[in-house]
Amino acid sequence: MHKDLREEQQMLQLKAEALRLKLLTQQARRHQQTEVDWLALAEQLPKVGLAWRLAQVPRRVSNRLLLGAGLLALIWWRL
Repeated sequence: MHKDLREEQQMLQLKAEALRLKLLTQQARRHQQTEVDWLALAEQLPKVGLAWRLAQVPRRVSNRLLLGAGLLALIWWRL
């Protein structure tokens, strides 16, 4: 009878340890995801600044820039 109780206690301890490890891995994943989100946001800042500057350029100049960028993209895509 005591052997069954010891085995049950060990089984419960193993289950508790497995749950603890699962919680730790979930916390680590959440921590990594928040870091990646900040990194992605930081990478997009120069793009936003470039878009803002392009929006402030007079329409005639911005149209020429967009046309030139489109032509360069088309040439690059065909290569």
